[in-house]
Amino acid sequence: MTPPTPEEAGARAAARFAQGCTCAQAVLSVCAPALGVGEATAMRLASGLGAGLGGLRETCGAVTAMAAVIGLRKGPEAPMDPKAKAALYREVQAAIADFDAAFGTHACLALLRQASILKQRGEAPEARTPEYYAKRPCAAFVRFCAERAMR
Repeated sequence: MTPPTPEEAGARAAARFAQGCTCAQAVLSVCAPALGVGEATAMRLASGLGAGLGGLRETCGAVTAMAAVIGLRKGPEAPMDPKAKAALYREVQAAIADFDAAFGTHACLALLRQASILKQRGEAPEARTPEYYAKRPCAAFVRFCAERAMR
């Protein structure tokens, strides 16, 4: 399978988010199949990463999935390769710095509060309604992370 271009990945991930995927599922399920991980496996793998890691509103799930995709693309297979591990960490850190430059933070709770969405850690997921999507900035985060992961 040919990997999607960054733009294709971003558009497809935003569409997946709009269809009910979590932020992390949207990014990972679009990017991972071309990198050797089946779509169903990617969906299950990412299912606990949404809403800032299992609803804790910590690191944005799209950002976490972006790091996973970068790992799939560029990560070392040998666990004892410190140079390759350091190179991967630099790549992930650069991607997160790009996200922070674009959106101000990579903390889920802070990102939502910037959009005047007052969430608490550990709240149950909301119903995915047109109103939910209208107020949420997450589609932009998903698009950015899928595009950046595939660069």
